[in-house]
Order: sequence, then structure tokens, then C-alpha cells
Amino acid sequence: MVCFCKALDLPTALPSATRDSLRVDAPPPQLANMLKLMKLNANLSARSDLNLAEMLPKDETWLAANIVAQAPNGTLPAVLPAGAGPMLNLAMRLALPAALFPLDDLEKLKEALTEAILSLEENVMASAHSVPMMPSPAFRHLALGAQMTLALRAQGLCPFEVMEMELNEAATLGDAGTSMGRQSATLQFATRLPSMRLPAFGLPPAQMKLALQLAGLATTTAALNKPPLTPAFIDQLKRQFAALQNFPVPRMKTPLPLLMAMAAEMADLDTIHEAFGEDALTPSGQSRINAMFTHWSKKRIPLPLPAAELQALFDQIPNVEDVLEGGRITKQSGPALMTSMTTAMPTPPITQVLEMLAALGSVMTKLMGQTPFGACAACDFSL
Repeated sequence: MVCFCKALDLPTALPSATRDSLRVDAPPPQLANMLKLMKLNANLSARSDLNLAEMLPKDETWLAANIVAQAPNGTLPAVLPAGAGPMLNLAMRLALPAALFPLDDLEKLKEALTEAILSLEENVMASAHSVPMMPSPAFRHLALGAQMTLALRAQGLCPFEVMEMELNEAATLGDAGTSMGRQSATLQFATRLPSMRLPAFGLPPAQMKLALQLAGLATTTAALNKPPLTPAFIDQLKRQFAALQNFPVPRMKTPLPLLMAMAAEMADLDTIHEAFGEDALTPSGQSRINAMFTHWSKKRIPLPLPAAELQALFDQIPNVEDVLEGGRITKQSGPALMTSMTTAMPTPPITQVLEMLAALGSVMTKLMGQTPFGACAACDFSL
């Protein structure tokens, strides 16, 4: 079994106290505006989910009639509650921890949690002598700028390359595969935006809400790997959650908020290195990042208010296949959905611990290349 103490240089992976000496400016709003523009200009005509308006029923009574036909012993509202009810919402919260821990076997769950927490406390937290509860403003600026940089590169534009291109220097920074032509075209698109007439958004609010709920239902059942829903499956969830209600919450030396903050900061650190390079936290790396921020802050990029509003509506449209799958599940699983929506299910106290370990494990897995839970043969922990 892989332990937190193996195959990882923890001092370099954990957030360092040197980040408090960072001198990174706040990302200029022009980067956010460009991201909105790039998404608006990213092959919208090729999106299959724009056919959603034609594929959804024009009258919600069509869906209600099909639900009632499949569930003659009960009724459902014509519009499904968001999130598919408290039972499935709780199941979604525990879906990721369930992939790491045996939630259906309480004795094995206790053993697995004991090993994971001891390994975490003795190996990880022993190396993290002081992880601040709140990151410095400069660290937050760096993380936000890294997220924007990666998002823009995914759309075909690298902020560093644009700076280098406009300064007539060799493009030695960023993603060498970015298209210079597309960068120039997008910048030109930005200058024409105020004079453009944008089309109206044609999907009625009621159909948009129904589409989002159906797609959410399909995503939920797929994540649980249990489609289609059945009353037996809902009963199984009820028994499992009822057992977890009385599962003792293990004592931990480190407060949960501190562990969650550490997981978030480790994820931010990984994003920063991916966007800006391994030297991002060095003085030379900070100077390069600040130079890029300063260059972009001098650009005149209009805030695309009409375009951003329209794009936000487009971004809400789920994939049409998910909508159709959600409708199929709804028609086949009426009784189970009614049980899920009407059954009150309090959150088991152990849920926060499980979510924290799952979040931390996800970050550590990316850094280590393998799941780092449990104790290895070299560990000798005493309870």
C-alpha cells in the first residue's frame, strides 16, 4: 500500500513560508475580458447542444404525462426539484469518498480511516510545520493569474506569447504551439465588439431549467455508477447513510479547516507551476509574471457586457445527450425519484472528514502519481 511518506518530496510539494514574501500584482481585468471574448469566439456554431431547443418538448405536460405513466402509484411535479432531492444530493457528496473508502463496510472503513489519518498526521503534517489558514494576497493573485493563463491557452491564446509578439521579441515563454494568427484575430475581434449586434437567446427559461435538472440527474446517476435508479437502490442508500449516521468521527490533531486549506493551496501551487513554470515563486519568475500583467493592463479591451451575458446563457446549456438521458431515467425511475425527493436525510457527521481526505488525496495523487492512502511497511504508528 502506498503511504503519504513515499515517492514524494513533501517539503517542495507543500506550500512554503516563502510565499509570504511574494510580490505579485493582481491580474488585470483585461485577462478576464479576453477569456470571455475567446469563449464567445470558440466555434459556437459547432456545438451540438444548440439543437436543444428543437429536441426538448414544447410543453412540460408531455414530460409530466410520461412520468405519471411510468409511476401510476404516485405523482411527481412537472418540473423536477433542482439536484434530484436530498437523498441523491448526499450520495453525490459521498461519491468521491466512496471510490477511496469502503463506505458499505464499517469495520473496514474504520481501519482504512485510521491508517490514512495516522499516515497523514505523522508524515504530511509533520513536514508542514506552519501552513497559514489564509494564503497571502500575492499568492491568491498568483493562483488566479495561473488559472486565467491556462484557460486562455486552452482557447488558443497565450498571454506571454502575445506580450512577446507585440514587443517584437522571440516567443520564448508559454505554449509554443499557440497560433499567432488566432491571437491576432481575437484581439481584432475585441476592437469590433461594441459595434456588433448580438443575437437573442432563444431558449425559454422554463425549458432551460428543465434541461439543467434532467442533465444533473443523468450526471448524478452516472457518477454513482448505478443507472437506472430503482426503489431498491434508494433503499440501499438509506440503509448505508443511516449506518454512517452513528459512525464515530475520528479524533485528529490537525483541525479540518487547516487540512482543507492545505489541500486547496497544494492544488493552487500545482496550477501555478503548470501555468508559469517551476520558477514561478522565485524573484525572476515573479518579475516575468508581473511584466506580463503590466503589459496586459495597458490594453484597451472593452468589457463585453452584452456578449458576456449571452455567453453565460450558452455556457449553461448542458450537453443534449445528458438531457435526453436524464429524461429516460426520469421516465423509467419515477417511484425511486419520488422516494429520493421526499425522504429527509441528515448529513452523517463523518461526511466532512471523508470529503477532506478525498480532496487531499486527489491533490496528493496528482503529485505522487498513485493513490497515497494507508501506511506502508516502513511506518510504525501507535494509536
